[in-house]
Amino acid sequence: MRKDVAVRTTPLIGSKVWFGPHRVGWGLGPASIEGWAVTIAAALASRATRRWPRRSVRRNLPRVALVAIALLKGTAPGGPRAYRAFKQSQRAVG
Repeated sequence: MRKDVAVRTTPLIGSKVWFGPHRVGWGLGPASIEGWAVTIAAALASRATRRWPRRSVRRNLPRVALVAIALLKGTAPGGPRAYRAFKQSQRAVG
């Protein structure tokens, strides 16, 4: 993996980051109160649709929405290197 490649530390939509890279492992996790609210809402909606027919498109809608929001309002997913770049950019802003 190249070390000189910059990591995207801003969301695709808006200016506030809702989801940031994981400190350990790979992926995105809630990085603000809005990110936590979306995650909890998606978990509750997913739980509510659990008894719907398995092949129903509506049953998967909460999970698809969570992934879409995380990609649009988050940074580039990544592990420790992306997490360090994200934290450095947050310190520079705030």
